[in-house]
Amino acid sequence: MTDDPTFVANDLRITCADAIELMTDFLDDALDRRDLDAFEVHLTQCEGCRVYLDQLRRTITLTAETRDRAVEISPPNFDELAAAFARHAQEL
Repeated sequence: MTDDPTFVANDLRITCADAIELMTDFLDDALDRRDLDAFEVHLTQCEGCRVYLDQLRRTITLTAETRDRAVEISPPNFDELAAAFARHAQEL
C-alpha cells in the first residue's frame, strides 16, 4: 500500500472524489462506457461510495415524494425566534 492519499488500489485508479463527481451522471444514465466501467469497479471496492450513492438515491426519492406537499415550518416559538433575529439584525 502507499501513503499517497490519491492512490486507489484498483485497476482503474478512480478516486472517491472522481466517483462522487460521476454520481449524478450515473443516476441520469449519462456516463460514457469508460466512465461507467470505472465507476462500477470503484463501487465494488468502496463501501463509502456505495453508501453515499444510496443516500443520493434516497434523497431523490424523498424529494419526489414530498414535492407537492405543503410543509408546516412554523415552530411553536416562532414569535420568539423572529424577535431574536430582529435584535441580531439591529446589532449588525
